[in-house]
Amino acid sequence: MNVDKNFLVFSVSFGLIFFSFAAAQQYLAVEFNKTTNADIAFTSLLLIYLFAAIFSPLSAYIVSKFNPKKGMIMSGIVYLLFCGILVTKNETVIYIVSALLGIASSILWTSCGTYILSITAQKYYGRALGIFNTVFSLMCILGMLTLGVLLSYYDFKISYLLILIPGIAGFFMLFLINDLKISKTIDFKEGLKNFFNPKFLIFLPLYVAQGFLFSLTIGIIPIEIKSMFSEIFIGIFGMLFYLIPLFSAYRVGKISDRIGRPALFVTFYILIGTAMLILLNKENFIIGISVFAVAFSFTKVLLIAYVGDLCKGKNLESGNALFNTALNLGVVFGFLTLMLIENNNMDNNLIYIISFFITILSLLGFVAKRKFK
Repeated sequence: MNVDKNFLVFSVSFGLIFFSFAAAQQYLAVEFNKTTNADIAFTSLLLIYLFAAIFSPLSAYIVSKFNPKKGMIMSGIVYLLFCGILVTKNETVIYIVSALLGIASSILWTSCGTYILSITAQKYYGRALGIFNTVFSLMCILGMLTLGVLLSYYDFKISYLLILIPGIAGFFMLFLINDLKISKTIDFKEGLKNFFNPKFLIFLPLYVAQGFLFSLTIGIIPIEIKSMFSEIFIGIFGMLFYLIPLFSAYRVGKISDRIGRPALFVTFYILIGTAMLILLNKENFIIGISVFAVAFSFTKVLLIAYVGDLCKGKNLESGNALFNTALNLGVVFGFLTLMLIENNNMDNNLIYIISFFITILSLLGFVAKRKFK
């Protein structure tokens, strides 16, 4: 597989935006817990993914009408605005921008998935997503490290403003990528059938589980890391979820092209389920986090590629929108579950038990798939 300049520019520009956003998101709950009510951070994150879930179906129409490049540029503005507005710690403003970010997120990820799958041959989906995730992970790691260092020397406001600089650079780089016109109106209408196709619907739990698990990485896990170790370890453990793909994403993607995505999904989800059980014993917390980070990181390489497999290269906007809806609903469900546990003073281990069952049961889609052959 030859990697052209356009794909690399796209990957770097997208990664730079998340250099800023991933870092800001990783430290959000902990930083707000210091000076204000931590519920503001959780409510903000909940609003982001709730509005992303609501507007993801509509994002298919927007991306097909304006094309993926314009979709990413429009969304990128809101991502940077969100990172900058956090320094105000104004509850009302943060909630409003969080809702806008949710809408932007639905457009951004539908655009991203559509763009990658449209410029890549189907037999190379895994490898292309491997390269993309490698660059993406590198940028997120650098962002988390940078913000961690900044917070140790400067206050919250200065640190969050400085971390915006790479994101701004990435935003302007988006103007350099090739412009694509993907779908016509008739294709979009045809693509709406994906939302009611049983062959697609049986795999929605797979993506709901992915979203639920992601909510752990920016919700309960950073808080538990701080209470068990110290704040500096939040960035260190958080980096695991990006450091692993940095060295393995391309290889995992290449293997998935060869043996198929389903076999890897089953393997990695079973490992994740095992990690959830390990996390029930705090003495084995590091082992559990490590197993979870490895397996969860590997699955991220498969997500967009499997959408391409199911769509068979057609109506990619609606396919990406459908599964992004499921993923965002999973994140919302995760945050609501965590807030319910916290507000009722229940054992935090309950979230890991729920995660275990959601992860394992989501694999039933591969069993049901046989009925449609």
